[in-house]
Amino acid sequence: MQVRLLFFARLKRETGLEQDTLEVPAGATVRDVARLVEARYGLSLRGCMVAVNEAYASPDQKLSGGDEVAFLPPVAGGMHEDTHTDVTAEPLSLARADAFLVRPECGAQAYFVGTVRSPNQGKRVDWIEYEGFVPLGRKVMDEAAAAARAKHGELRVFIEHRIGRLLPGEASILIGVASPHRRAALEACDFLIEHLKVHVPVWKHEADEDGEHWVKGQAGHDTL
Repeated sequence: MQVRLLFFARLKRETGLEQDTLEVPAGATVRDVARLVEARYGLSLRGCMVAVNEAYASPDQKLSGGDEVAFLPPVAGGMHEDTHTDVTAEPLSLARADAFLVRPECGAQAYFVGTVRSPNQGKRVDWIEYEGFVPLGRKVMDEAAAAARAKHGELRVFIEHRIGRLLPGEASILIGVASPHRRAALEACDFLIEHLKVHVPVWKHEADEDGEHWVKGQAGHDTL
């Protein structure tokens, strides 16, 4: 049977491909496909996560013909009418977030804006290139908003993450939460920050005074 492969961040550069197809035995698992990919392209997938058809998968998950298998280096639910999420190349806007969040029934809005920092660890940063798996990124954000709502009650949630090349001082992520009372808004915003920095499939390729390198990430799901 045939599966479709997707590569991101360093894997895309090591293979020279964004996507490819691969013939695999019937009943093959994610782990089986990973071993075939390692042999075919001469790379290591150790520590990488895998998504099958835009959902995180375990190494033992069995595949079917036509499945989309995405290999994801470690990174740093359904839509709800009170949730806006996006992974975008467009500049982030507090005004756009404000327009979505401010409602008469919401007496509090909490915001977090993450920007490119320079210097970082004592080194001048020239730029950071953000690369993301957009469909899965939106899904992870939707699930995070649902988890925040289950934990803190009814909320309006706005989450956007930039992709592309950003300069120091430019915003890379914007999280906003609105609720009737400030404590829920503040705590939900903090929860979302901590959750997304581990789970959202976005990677950073940084240029500093020592050259270019991938920023080491964290794996929030099963890895190979």
